[in-house]
Amino acid sequence: FNSPNTEWFKNNYDSYKIDTNTLNNDYSNIYEYEIEIYMITRCHDSEREVPRMIKILNQLNFSEENLKIILLNSEKKSSDGYEKGKNITNTPTIIFSKNSIEKNRIVEFPHENLEKDILNIINNKNYKHVYYSK
Repeated sequence: FNSPNTEWFKNNYDSYKIDTNTLNNDYSNIYEYEIEIYMITRCHDSEREVPRMIKILNQLNFSEENLKIILLNSEKKSSDGYEKGKNITNTPTIIFSKNSIEKNRIVEFPHENLEKDILNIINNKNYKHVYYSK
């Protein structure tokens, strides 16, 4: 996040006020997950949500070893093809996986806020992303 393409990151990270009331809940299940963030650096939703997500994960002391950030081009493709088979339709897409199996995702923006959506996902609270349809 020290690139000219991401000069927005620091300000958006610093200005985000974490929902500490929600963050006081039990997030211990998050350490069982791997998280992949698919983003485009020139996407206003990625510019807004990714710094917030990183700030929340930092607050929770989430291991960087379990976090992967994949940069996509405007066609939603990465240089290494990480997005293949992931059905990335909007950015950012934040995928929560256990043992390499996707359990849930946040697509473009949260339902309530990131803190509440993450809490619902990691505690299997029947969360569906905003574009979910069966």
